[in-house]
Amino acid sequence: MVDHLQFGNPEDPEIFWTFMESLEGLTEYAKFLRIPCVGGKVSFYNETPLGPIKPTPLIGVLGIIDKTPFLPVPPNNGDYLIIIGKTRDELGGSEYFEYIHKFIGGICPSVDFKDSKINMLAVLSLIKNKLVKSVHDCSKGGFAIAVSELSIFGNIGCNIDINNMPFVKNLSSEKILFSESHSRYLLVIDQKNIIRVKQFLSKKKISFAVLGKFSGDQINITYKSKNLVKIIVDILRKRYFSGLEDLLKHG
Repeated sequence: MVDHLQFGNPEDPEIFWTFMESLEGLTEYAKFLRIPCVGGKVSFYNETPLGPIKPTPLIGVLGIIDKTPFLPVPPNNGDYLIIIGKTRDELGGSEYFEYIHKFIGGICPSVDFKDSKINMLAVLSLIKNKLVKSVHDCSKGGFAIAVSELSIFGNIGCNIDINNMPFVKNLSSEKILFSESHSRYLLVIDQKNIIRVKQFLSKKKISFAVLGKFSGDQINITYKSKNLVKIIVDILRKRYFSGLEDLLKHG
């Protein structure tokens, strides 16, 4: 593992505190997973006339593939979608809060080291046994962005019901869709493997849920019989791939 820690002026007590918290968090997690940190770089005084940049620790990890690598396959008609991991009230620091609600703050995601490792090993075991077609992280942007990316790159819609998703009590539909809780994965499962995958995850006592199937040309997400999201994949793809261009043109 290597890191590149980018922060504002360290003479500002709050900025220096964020730097030290980042260091401690990286150290604790690397030690827990026994990942050696072999190098790194620190960059301070990253500021503009509008103020300092946000705390930005960048992490790079290199591993060894000892057998034929797993090549993800985009979802096809009839494939199942499974989520692993619990969703919590953790939207703090998200772009959703900043750009939709014009708010910077809130409860930031925290990492339960034990759950993180258990979920990670479960996913790796499913990959090793060729029971998944593809795996997508569920972090930046939350569940709604992750499932949208699966549909965009697979050029296929999906019908999803988030009623049974593992989440803490009294969580609003907005937070279920966009919470950035860690240690969550989206799995694309072929119909012929769904029973084996469910049995494996149940035996390992993993928090998971089968959320729906891929089909059609629209992303449909429902909750408590209410339609939360309904959008044509082709429209979403155009917005997804032209986002940077639109930002540069229109600001």
